Amino acid sequence: MMPTLPKTVLRKAMYRFLKDKQRGISMELFAELAGVSKSHIKDVFLYETEPMTEYVQRRVSKAYTEWTNGEVAIMQNRDNSKFVQYRKESKPVMQKKTSLQVVDGKISLKIGIAPKYDYLTATLDEQLERR
Repeated sequence: MMPTLPKTVLRKAMYRFLKDKQRGISMELFAELAGVSKSHIKDVFLYETEPMTEYVQRRVSKAYTEWTNGEVAIMQNRDNSKFVQYRKESKPVMQKKTSLQVVDGKISLKIGIAPKYDYLTATLDEQLERR
């Protein structure tokens, strides 16, 4: 059993996830994966008009973790309808990544391979605000 993400971390990650147009999964399929309605996910994480209950936190955290770890795949039927299917073996999507980070008060370049759908890593602006 994977641990549930804390509410503050999940709220930040889901806000970034929902704003990303290249996230690789539609809102409808993500809501289906989480078992929560699309409108409720938007109300809780995007518009912040509804409180995040423990039920929503657990379900969305599980779906988010499964998606980012590559445990689920988007499949397509012959009629072009799409659905989510669990993989036997997880295959996280990796990509070359170049980013800036703050190390000991100085900005440095970070080069390497990272998960494509990583919304938990703090942005440069957030790192600078902590100082």
